[in-house]
Amino acid sequence: MKSLPGIIIGIAAGVALGVLIAPKSGKSTRKKIADGTDSFFNDLQDQLQDGIESIKKQYNEFVDASASKAKDVAGKISK
Repeated sequence: MKSLPGIIIGIAAGVALGVLIAPKSGKSTRKKIADGTDSFFNDLQDQLQDGIESIKKQYNEFVDASASKAKDVAGKISK
């Protein structure tokens, strides 16, 4: 996630440069840019969702492991 600002800056610079030297009409270029950004943000959303699911899974595993250890300790203390 530390590289996200660099990626965004790189994309913005690429888009700006592409618009300046584009051989196609403005309408065609804008559509191409819109399609590219839609694809980028859809991919980004998928990656973020996968990351969130991974964090949730790790959290749940940690909670389950902690609860199990707590029960073991409580059982040993009651003996």
